[in-house]
Amino acid sequence: MTPRRSRIRAITVLGTVSLLAIFAGCRGARRGATSVTPGTTAAVSDSARRSGARADSVRADSMRADSLAVLAKAAAKDSAATRDSSALATARRDSLAAAKSRPAKKAVSSGTSRNCVLDFADSPPETRLLYTRLPDSTANTFIGGGFVGRCQGENNRISADSAEQFESAGIVNMYGNVVYEEPNKLRVTAAHATYFTREGRLFADGGVVATQLASGSTFSGPNIEYYRVMPGRPVAKLVAPNRPTAQLIEKDSTGKPGQPTVVTADRFEDVGDTLVLGWGDVIITREKIIGRSDSLAYNKTTQLARLVRAARIRSLDTAQAFTLNGDTIDLFTTDKKLDRVFALHSATATNKDLVINAERIDLRLKEQKIDEAYAFGKGRARAKTPQQDVEADSMRIVLTDQRPREVRAIGGAVAKGVADTLKIKSADRDMLRGDSLFAYFDTAQVAADTSKQTRIKEIRAFGNASSLFQIASKKGPTAPPALNYVRGQRIFVQFDTGSVRDVRVDSSASGLYLEPAPDSLADSTVRKPPAKKPPLAPVAPLPEPPAPMYAPMSAAVVTISRRPS
Repeated sequence: MTPRRSRIRAITVLGTVSLLAIFAGCRGARRGATSVTPGTTAAVSDSARRSGARADSVRADSMRADSLAVLAKAAAKDSAATRDSSALATARRDSLAAAKSRPAKKAVSSGTSRNCVLDFADSPPETRLLYTRLPDSTANTFIGGGFVGRCQGENNRISADSAEQFESAGIVNMYGNVVYEEPNKLRVTAAHATYFTREGRLFADGGVVATQLASGSTFSGPNIEYYRVMPGRPVAKLVAPNRPTAQLIEKDSTGKPGQPTVVTADRFEDVGDTLVLGWGDVIITREKIIGRSDSLAYNKTTQLARLVRAARIRSLDTAQAFTLNGDTIDLFTTDKKLDRVFALHSATATNKDLVINAERIDLRLKEQKIDEAYAFGKGRARAKTPQQDVEADSMRIVLTDQRPREVRAIGGAVAKGVADTLKIKSADRDMLRGDSLFAYFDTAQVAADTSKQTRIKEIRAFGNASSLFQIASKKGPTAPPALNYVRGQRIFVQFDTGSVRDVRVDSSASGLYLEPAPDSLADSTVRKPPAKKPPLAPVAPLPEPPAPMYAPMSAAVVTISRRPS
């Protein structure tokens, strides 16, 4: 028998003996409690002594029972703890085995993110920190003397003069010289900012400037919100309300940044550093062009900008200014240079020598100057010059130094011109029709003297052509002009200093030449004023009568009357 078993057996025997002694004492006490006959009453002192002995025995028995109960509870608790620890160890081993048997999870892609857990390890040495643990196992942290933090597992950085974090609410407030930065993506500077760690949202206010590091474009305003990439949000978004200003910078193929495009609006949204949206009195300034509209959409990838509602584009070059109006205007850029402007719905293009009206107007630019213009769409297209108005289904206008050089009108084309006012005083207009019209302007003289207006040089009409021109009268500009009407398949009209010089008709020619008729009713219907009578000749006095042959009779009277003349 081993010593350990001997010890256990001895303890067992001792415990058994103790239990038997206790049991016997209890039985003896109960026997001594039998009723006493009146004749044999014990002395008082003996009875008290026996009662005290019994009380001591009962107290000792109670204490032993309590001790045994405590020992039993402790043994049961230790046994349960042993069972729990054994089960926990078994569960841990099972979990590790299951983890080893499962395939490894894919790494989180750069396009997603997780909820931010802030790490303050990068804060400077002089940082002061007050940490308060709350009953719900969260904490409130107050930091002064400079704060630098980052999201664990994320490549971002937040710094400020001071900060406070409320972990249960997921809020970090930052004060003074706040900087939020995501390398190669975005940097936000502000006087104050609040970062919502669970939402991945930054709200910055107080002189905010957000810089997109890849392009150098900036957004500045009173306050800006930034939503970083995280699960359920595949692209970042920047929101700038309260009339901010954006400077959009584009780089050429060599990486050289171009001139910034400055945009102001009541509200901006930038989605994924690709799409910029603006609302409310949008003003866009690009090199020598300024535009206005109610809203804006700009795609940085395709370099397409769209102005919507009451859109207007105006050139800032006063020497060669032009304007373009429409309900919607699209601006196209190639290699960071504006080369096309397209207006939709009731469009109007205007410069010094030309006004175009059409449902759609497409302007092609070279070096910020209009090189060609196309007018088409629902309804009729109209082009107006100082001397000619052209109307057709569609038109193509070629310009030199933004002055019309050639106008090609297709589809029921009509050209109306003003007669030479120095030679003809008439409210009627000359007219030329055809299936198509080609009008050519003299740009050589205008190039030599920019103060002059463009003059029409020649108009050619093709297909079912007809013309009606006024010919000046030899009697002067106030006299009615003669009319020259011709028809043919093709008509060529030459102009000299703006007036018709020659008309040639080709194929199936016919026409009329009408001169104004004399006013045959002038003598009969208009009474001439009466002519003045010549003055009467002076009347010569009558000669004296001859001497009578006979002596006058006495007392006789003779009266001589004068023949009226």
